Amino acid sequence: MARPMLPDDRRQAIADIVRERGSVRGSELVDLLGVTDETIRRDLSRLEEQGLVRRAHGGAIALTKDETNTAVRLREHAEEKVAIGERAAELVRPGSTIILDSGTTTLCLARALHRVSDLTVVTTAVTNALELVGNPGTTVVMTGGVIRPITYGASGALAAATLHELHVDQAFIAMHSVSIQRGLMYPAFEEVDAKRAMIEAASEVILLADHSKFGREALVRVAPLTAVHRIVTSSGIDPEIAAAIRDRGIDLIIVEPGSRPGHIVAASSLAEAGGED
Repeated sequence: MARPMLPDDRRQAIADIVRERGSVRGSELVDLLGVTDETIRRDLSRLEEQGLVRRAHGGAIALTKDETNTAVRLREHAEEKVAIGERAAELVRPGSTIILDSGTTTLCLARALHRVSDLTVVTTAVTNALELVGNPGTTVVMTGGVIRPITYGASGALAAATLHELHVDQAFIAMHSVSIQRGLMYPAFEEVDAKRAMIEAASEVILLADHSKFGREALVRVAPLTAVHRIVTSSGIDPEIAAAIRDRGIDLIIVEPGSRPGHIVAASSLAEAGGED
């Protein structure tokens, strides 16, 4: 008799099957792996929590190219994100109230906010809340909503409803894609309503985006480019795109990645901070 697979090995096998095929039904996995429906459902739930698959009715589908897991995204353009976050922290005034979007670049801002006193931060992201909650003099407010394993950000009607009731000094937002023609864009519907509510709630809207986010498009148009007052980005941005942004009256701040190494929380460290089981 074949030895049963260990749970971790079985989940890795499921993740590999989903990635190779693009999608798979739960009943197929039951037959392939010789386990129960209930075991497969638990495994798929765990894999979705880890940002490795997306559950669908009756099975699972592979993440799109635009939805790579958080651990990978945390390492992309890391030095640029740290520089953007540190520069953005200089824009935050002591005693103010801000909204902080989910995202790896906004997490870098959260890390730099220890320098700002008497601050109230409203955030949709578990990662941001964990980073900020120990700062003396900082009040952290989390919205409600369903936490997406891709971004650790709250989504859905509850998150948007919370934000619709607020007015803040500044909102620091993140986007997957920024197009001069199409505006601010995002690859998934789930967080779009919350992002729109952040924009509406703030007196000043500041987009944090490294240079790779510009000149491309995604599935959903969140808002026109002119919905933001200021953009903080990195020096790799195309000069023509930079000129087009400024032509629209948007303040564009371009930063150079610093020589001092930055630190970004990896997805695996969330477990140590209480973010995972």
